[in-house]
Amino acid sequence: MAKANKIIKKALKTAAIGVGAYYGVGGILCAGILSRPAVNKAPEEALNDPSNMHRYINNEDYRLSDDWYIAHTPATKALINRSGKTIHAEMIKAAEPSHLWVVINHGYTSRPRSMAKQGRHFYEKGYNVLMPYMRGHRLSEHNFCSMGYFDKDDVCDWISYIVSMDPEAEIVVMGCSMGGATTMLVTGEELPDNVKCAIEDCGYTSCYDEFGEQITNITHLPRFPFLNAADSFSKAFLGFSFTDCSPLEAVGRSKTPTLFVHGTEDIFVPFWMRDILFDACTAEKDKLDVPDAGHDESCEKHPEIYWKKIDAFVEKYI
Repeated sequence: MAKANKIIKKALKTAAIGVGAYYGVGGILCAGILSRPAVNKAPEEALNDPSNMHRYINNEDYRLSDDWYIAHTPATKALINRSGKTIHAEMIKAAEPSHLWVVINHGYTSRPRSMAKQGRHFYEKGYNVLMPYMRGHRLSEHNFCSMGYFDKDDVCDWISYIVSMDPEAEIVVMGCSMGGATTMLVTGEELPDNVKCAIEDCGYTSCYDEFGEQITNITHLPRFPFLNAADSFSKAFLGFSFTDCSPLEAVGRSKTPTLFVHGTEDIFVPFWMRDILFDACTAEKDKLDVPDAGHDESCEKHPEIYWKKIDAFVEKYI
């Protein structure tokens, strides 16, 4: 009996060490991908980044849009969300009083300023522009990014805020990359009639699918067991699993007309994800394939194609 007890104790100790190591690896991966330091590595000001400076000098639309953003000195708004945390967004009101609103969601490691091209376009069409900070990014008080999972709740709270200020508001929700995923997740929620349509640009089917595509490219690790360990850690300690963060499931219950935009050369969020999302969407829908565009390049590579399609789509509902 004593020998059996020793064997059991040793087995339990070994199992405990194994579980600890499993969650430890998951924690390291989540810290490297989702923590505040990880998602805010890029310089605070866009033009401090050499690649952005190159675009500023050589791309007129980028330059005009960034200048527009700075010239209009966005008003930083703060709101207590449904979980009692303060969330932030930048707001640029229309030049003339308007009931038109666009909520623009930025991507992973980014910020509202990076969405200046989209903001400027809608502003010039008479829209009020609201650009939330995604969780863990810049002014956000959250310590971790949720890849859109909790951000959808924050965006819904911003929509409620807009409607409380302007009951006649007509709202477009738009986002790129993680912001596109967030936009799709929002469409899976119960939304007020004020939300007229959505535009998702290069969003992923699920956080699990996206991390599965990138874990080998970025960390040079196999999916199993590392992706599973990160998923388990996130579920246990961050409050969401990568599989639950599923725009694919959200569009399957959506009632919001949605335009799906994707660059045909996107390998970061693979182009094949767009077809799966589009086919699953239960709302009115349309799509735009942007030739020769990589990840989040559609607006910059082919602005004429991009905005012609978006404007035509939005004008069907507003």
